[in-house]
Amino acid sequence: MTGSVGRLTAIILFIAMVAALSACGQMGEERGDRLRLGYFPNVSHAQAVIGVARGDFERALGEEIEFESTIVNAGPLIVEAIFAGHLDMAYVGPAPALTGHLRSRGEEIRVVAGGAENGVLVVGSKGRGITSLDQLGDARVATPSIGNTQDISAKRYVTQVLGSRLHTRGGSAQVIPIPNPDIYNLFRQNQLDAAWLPEPWGSRLIEAGYVVLIAEEKDLWPEGRLEMTCVIVRRDYLEKYPENVRKFLEAHVTLTRELQEDPFALSGLLQEELARLTGQELPMPVIESSLRYINFTEEMHTESFETFVQWGRELDIYRMETTALDRLFYPAILDDILAGPADAARKAAALP
Repeated sequence: MTGSVGRLTAIILFIAMVAALSACGQMGEERGDRLRLGYFPNVSHAQAVIGVARGDFERALGEEIEFESTIVNAGPLIVEAIFAGHLDMAYVGPAPALTGHLRSRGEEIRVVAGGAENGVLVVGSKGRGITSLDQLGDARVATPSIGNTQDISAKRYVTQVLGSRLHTRGGSAQVIPIPNPDIYNLFRQNQLDAAWLPEPWGSRLIEAGYVVLIAEEKDLWPEGRLEMTCVIVRRDYLEKYPENVRKFLEAHVTLTRELQEDPFALSGLLQEELARLTGQELPMPVIESSLRYINFTEEMHTESFETFVQWGRELDIYRMETTALDRLFYPAILDDILAGPADAARKAAALP
């Protein structure tokens, strides 16, 4: 029942977003004098949160390019908005990017940069005494959205590592997609055993005293790192307006370097902007805790995508023939930016 409520909420949010875009005359229009960005009101999307708030992207794009941003609360909804032509670029997790890539058979989405690594916490209910991963085999585990990065990771761990069967297939393990704010409320009501959460939601629950930290998901990966956020662009927009994408990525790289150098210097702005976007102010200890768990990077961690494809196949989520992942990544523009000044031939090679 709770999962149904979560899906219904996601559908309502997407309909509301589409209605808002339609009211602004944006339905499917594509223009070279505009760039439309989608992102989450999360610490893991700090480049977007800060870049929009301070006007970094607008300055990078220049006066001739109109910059618009839209808050979306789930990765699958961002992919749908990309498909429908409502967004040109977005910050999103690897699993939704992969789903969109495979659904469109490699035609619609390109990953042009990384954004953040790690920053996913597995937490257990204090009231129910959940303190280890081994207890999740027959537990009620919440994830933010069906088919998103944490959802796939949690289902894979419960089924492939613990050997349990999901309740949707006659087993006792429940991995339930629930919007992050509802997860918080359900822990407060002692109705969940555990959750697989992106920051700042894990730290928020820990700070409130409802849960304990069971694990950082990165510690379950062979290399101790996993892609959490990447930057995607609609393929058609990339091919028609590569200079717009380049200008955006220049600002993205600058923001990423700023976060790498001293993320806590931006904690006040993050707190203020997230409060404006969500209507709730996160305590500063939650913001700072989240920044400690997240590694901001523009690097594309392609191994994470390959792992998620494998896990999606194990879970029977990715059923179609796999489209080659090398079509998903387009690193040329980012590589050119990172290389610094180059001759005209190199710059031309960075364009589709």
